Amino acid sequence: MGVNVIGRQSNLSPSTHMIVTNDEFMSRPHCTLTVRIGIQGNIEYLLQDGAAQHDGTWKLSRNGTYLNGEEQRLSEFDCLYLSDGDIIQIGVTKLVLKTPALAQSVQKAYRQVEDMDYGRTVIGFKTP
Repeated sequence: MGVNVIGRQSNLSPSTHMIVTNDEFMSRPHCTLTVRIGIQGNIEYLLQDGAAQHDGTWKLSRNGTYLNGEEQRLSEFDCLYLSDGDIIQIGVTKLVLKTPALAQSVQKAYRQVEDMDYGRTVIGFKTP
């Protein structure tokens, strides 16, 4: 629950959830996933590109956040609701949202992800 910043592992600019990777196209704070209780009592998952900085400003990722293989990266104004099975691409790394309500267990979630067709990978990044 709460605001979760996802990005490449870094001691200088840590994220809430750091991914150990050699993906040079993933920013250290890359995207923000907010998990909250909606007005009807359901759990909502909201995705934004970038993250809040210590000074209160918002900094976008360098190479963008993509959802479900769409060619268009999330803009600075996008805050998208996610559903179970949505594929988030940050850099060349793909993350799959598996919700507790539909995955039932961590083992089942792993199997569901392994069986997925990830579709297209968006490649149109800046050089690091």
